[in-house]
Amino acid sequence: MFKELKSEFFEYFESLTPDQVVELSGQMPIHNPSGHQISDYNTAFLQFQNAEMKFTVVGGFKQWQKFGRCVKKGAKGFFIFIPTMKKVTPQEGSASSDEEEFDRFLMARIFDVSQTFEMKERQEKEEEILVEVA
Repeated sequence: MFKELKSEFFEYFESLTPDQVVELSGQMPIHNPSGHQISDYNTAFLQFQNAEMKFTVVGGFKQWQKFGRCVKKGAKGFFIFIPTMKKVTPQEGSASSDEEEFDRFLMARIFDVSQTFEMKERQEKEEEILVEVA
């Protein structure tokens, strides 16, 4: 599934001019819950996966939990590319002992904020159910 999606996207992406990629990114600036804007490539990748959805803020399942939100049951996730780093042995005379360099890209499943709800809402519903049962 990943390989097929990835190869289809690369075919789509190769058909876009650099100006079209920048235009896509400018039309829908997408951020993560920490406020960082995601790359033009990931914006194009999300657009490729679902052109109708207006992505605004996207994050992974655990990332949303850290920000007090839960992913709605049955929500369909989308993919973005995330870079992985690997530790490198420092060269002689280098001041830093922990150096990292780019290793490769992995695909991560993310959800838009519209696919989540506040954990507080869930707690209130659970409390209502407990009161009704009692």
